[in-house]
Formats: sequence, C-alpha cells, structure tokens
Amino acid sequence: MNSAHPDTDAIERPRLWRLALQLDTDALRAVVWSTVEDSSLLHFTLPLDPTLPASKALEEAVYAAPVLLSDFGGIDVVVRTHSFMPAPQGLDDDLRRRLLEYACMADDTAELVCDDVQGAGCDILWALESDTSRFLARTFRNPPVQCHLAPLLRYFCRRSMLGNSGKLYAHFHTGATVREVDIIVFGSDGRLAMASTHECGSDDDALYFILASAREAGLDLHSDEILLCGSASARDALMPQLRRYAASVMPVIFPSAAFRAGREALNAPFPLVILPLCE
Repeated sequence: MNSAHPDTDAIERPRLWRLALQLDTDALRAVVWSTVEDSSLLHFTLPLDPTLPASKALEEAVYAAPVLLSDFGGIDVVVRTHSFMPAPQGLDDDLRRRLLEYACMADDTAELVCDDVQGAGCDILWALESDTSRFLARTFRNPPVQCHLAPLLRYFCRRSMLGNSGKLYAHFHTGATVREVDIIVFGSDGRLAMASTHECGSDDDALYFILASAREAGLDLHSDEILLCGSASARDALMPQLRRYAASVMPVIFPSAAFRAGREALNAPFPLVILPLCE
C-alpha cells in the first residue's frame, strides 16, 4: 500500500490529468493519470481517522494531501458500501427510497443514489451519508459519485457475452482492517444473475461465498467459469482452493488499455483503473 502522496508540483497542467477516488471504510485511495502521456499513473492511500465521524475523517484526509485539490480535468468518486441493492431499471425515486428503507439500508438523513448500469439491465440503488455527499460536492465541484459495484458491472457485462458459458467474477478488496469480495454472476445467456459484496475474515469465508454464489445462481462448476481479480495476494491464495471444486478458475486478464497508463495500474484499485474503459 503506497501512502506517500505526490506534491502539487508533480502534476503539471492538472487540466490534462484525471483523478479517481475510492472511499473505503478505513481509507481514501487515489489514482491520478495524464490523459496525454502514457506510463503516468500514480496512486496513493490516505488513512481515515476511525475516531472521527465519516465526513470529518474524509475532510481531514483530503486536506492532508493538497494535490487532491488541483484543478483536474476530470474527477470521479467510487464509494465502497454494503448499503446497496440491484433493482429493475425505471423505478421512481419514491419507490427506490422505500426499497432501501425496507432493507434497512437508508434512513431519512441519507442521500439516495441510483447508478444506471445499462449493459447489465439494472440499476444499483445505494445510500450515501448526506454530510459526505455535501463535502464531496463542494470540494470537487460536484463530481459523479457511484457505488463500487457500478464500474465492475459495466466492465464485466461487456465480457459476459463472450462464449456461451456462465461466468462468476470475484473481485478481492483488501484494506487495512477489512477484507471483502465482490461477486458478480452472469448466466450462460449473458444476463446478470447476482451482484453482492461480502466481508471475509478468512480465505475460507471467501471460498464459501464464491461457491455458494455459484450454486445459488445456477452455475455448473464443471463447465462455467470463475474469474478472479483485485488483490493479488487474495487472488493467488484462493485460486488453488477454488480449483479443487471448479474446472475453470482463471485470473481476469488485465486490460491492456489500462496497462498503458503505467505498471502502477497493476497495484491500484481495480474499480478505479477500469473507470475510463467504461465510458
């Protein structure tokens, strides 16, 4: 984990650069890259103070790294959260809020966010703390903010149509205090069957969630595929274990277009790296 952030002088002509932020429960992860130069990507992580309210901890982290306040040509924010649900497209705002409140994922003080995932044929409904939303809007000129599953869904749904097998994608997130696995499943017809995030205290937990999701979604472990990405250490630990139960377990091929930004892209959060590829 790279915690050293660059100085503002390291970003020449920031209007030709983009910034992507991932807000986790324990850290703010940042990726910056030039839109006109290859091999320029930089990434760093800023810890969040667990003793402060979430919005205040975010504010202190941002102001501790003045480079984040540069006049970037584009800024995106991804928020890792468990307060989300996939839903049919076209629901009105009142029904969306009632769904989240019924699932105890939102209250009257939270801001409802709806991420449209056209390729997957669904919306991701989720709740963002109002104070956090206001801080992001006034600090970064109202940037687009999306749930962590939205870019993963957009990216993988385009690849789910290749071949005639079902596909389960497992993205591993490893933070300072939290380990999670994001699971996205497409059936053999290319349609989304499942999208979820689970906290994993151990490799066995991740193994269970992946295999249980495959079974629940109706995949055939003899003929369908399991593809892994994200944290390299978690991926490498789970791959041999999964191969005891499934015939096809492979790493996701890292996108060559993202690799052109520089080798650091391999170590940056995958949802941030693929953002430009989902536009």
